[in-house]
Amino acid sequence: MVQTLRSDDLAAAREAWGRLLSKTHLTWDITELTPADHTPYSASVRQRHLADLVLVDCSCDPCAGVRRGPQISQTDGEYLVMLMTLRGREQVTQAGRTAQLGPGSVVMWDSAQHAEFLVQEPLIKRSLLVPKAALAEVGARGELLTGSVLDASAPAVSLLRNYLDGLSRTIDDLPLGALPAARNATIELLAAALQAPRQTWPQSTYATRSAAEAFIERNLHRGTLTPAVIADQIGVSVRSLHRAFEDSGETVSGYLRVRRLARARDDLTSGSTVSQVARRWHFSDASHFSRSFKRQYGLSPSELLPHL
Repeated sequence: MVQTLRSDDLAAAREAWGRLLSKTHLTWDITELTPADHTPYSASVRQRHLADLVLVDCSCDPCAGVRRGPQISQTDGEYLVMLMTLRGREQVTQAGRTAQLGPGSVVMWDSAQHAEFLVQEPLIKRSLLVPKAALAEVGARGELLTGSVLDASAPAVSLLRNYLDGLSRTIDDLPLGALPAARNATIELLAAALQAPRQTWPQSTYATRSAAEAFIERNLHRGTLTPAVIADQIGVSVRSLHRAFEDSGETVSGYLRVRRLARARDDLTSGSTVSQVARRWHFSDASHFSRSFKRQYGLSPSELLPHL
């Protein structure tokens, strides 16, 4: 559903635009509206959920806004936001960096840090809101330079942009069973666009980590999957296995938990009940699963379901 705003009363429009932007993008304080002379202020937003991800297409006349302590405190959870400019010009400032965006530009910003934006001419943009916990599913690590423009010509960034174009056109018609695949493809492509090259890892670490991840994915349904079992099956010592995960700031048990919760989230998205999912992925009971799920994703399984 597209929500629209058009008003000659700039004071009323500023308040209404602030509410709409905060409802669909995270909380912002609109500080200024600057429509063309003698014209109403216009804006529109279309928000779609893909499980825990949010895709927002937006158009608006020139305006400015800030996101500081009061607005950050009103946001549940922490997000990374990929902002893609489709038409117009906008300036985004975060972490001491100011990015000047034009058609085709891509910038990342962090919901937990102060930010400012200035729309300089009528704008059409697309935003992808991703809970930070979601990137743990694919091992994305390292400090992200928020407020800096990504190289839109880089193959991984270009692929993600094109994928999101197609997703925006088709998401409303996707069958329920296709949602987990679409959601996971989005995360994989985003991680590829953001992740530092794995060549920075020692070759032995990369080989051990890759073998372990592949074995875990094939055997995640097994309740007896332990570091000792994994190490034995891929032909390394338990110490070498632990070291391979520690080099990227993780533990084997933590990675197992994240992957099981990711599979559980996919099953919820496909229509399974909380009790079914808890049993399938070897949680002691539904309550234990719900607590673990909320720690990982910032919302309970029951809170996720209304977004589907």
